Amino acid sequence: MIQLRGTVSKLLVLLGFCLFFGGVFALAGVALAKPFFGLSIEEASDLLSNIDMESIGVLKFLQLFNTLGLFIIPAILFSWLFIQKPIESLKLNRALSIENIVWITILFFSLIPITNWLVELNGNMQLPEILKGVEEWMRSSEDRAAELTKAFLQMDNLNDLLYNLFLIAVLPAIGEELIFRGIIQRSINESNKNYHWGVWISAILFSALHMQFYGFIPRLFLGAFFGYLYVWTKTLWAPIFAHFLNNGMAVLLTYIYGHETIEKEIDQLGTTEDTYGYLAFAVVVFSVLLYLFLRRRRISL
Repeated sequence: MIQLRGTVSKLLVLLGFCLFFGGVFALAGVALAKPFFGLSIEEASDLLSNIDMESIGVLKFLQLFNTLGLFIIPAILFSWLFIQKPIESLKLNRALSIENIVWITILFFSLIPITNWLVELNGNMQLPEILKGVEEWMRSSEDRAAELTKAFLQMDNLNDLLYNLFLIAVLPAIGEELIFRGIIQRSINESNKNYHWGVWISAILFSALHMQFYGFIPRLFLGAFFGYLYVWTKTLWAPIFAHFLNNGMAVLLTYIYGHETIEKEIDQLGTTEDTYGYLAFAVVVFSVLLYLFLRRRRISL
């Protein structure tokens, strides 16, 4: 194991790993598009900026390489090189109990109206007139991300569902939680007795990395939820499961009901005419459930 002193040093090395392997794997994915899909490097590169429904398979292939390079490989390599007994240190050796799975699932679903309200709030934010050009760029980037997500979630059969669950739910849940909660949050909390710092700083970085301004607040909120689960349960499998649940439910419900139904039904919870009534009720329900969850574990905030 190589010794790295100081939180900043660790974060900079981790950032270097993510940028280096992210770039290498992105290039590898583009290069391999020719033997697998018959596309030249230029054609594969163009797909990253021009979404074509007929080439979604290629985009998913490229996304697989991006996820491996940005999160999975850097997390594994950093843990192996710089963390003593990484399995134990990251709390991956502690299994997630059935009771915790049930509690996390209940807490997650009780958060849906609150999260949807935050999505609505964040989506309606406007920048000052002087930053109109920046706002237009962010809006166009957000629209493209939404278009890409919708394209990814087009599923015609069970194989599409299983592949999407792996690509959109399993890999991001493992890779992102290893990076943000396992390494970043843990590194910050090693040098700070107040664990809230690690939770919120890692949540900010988690949300910022997705480069979606109009989804920043709800993703920050979810990131903090994942971070606190890591602290409260003392196992990294808790935020990994919650992250998988968040992404996986979107994939599964879209497969069952269709994207338009999800937008009209699930995504509207907490954003209707009775918004504040639903929101107040959701906050009360979540608070009570969280209190019972923490009390059962004798945890104080």
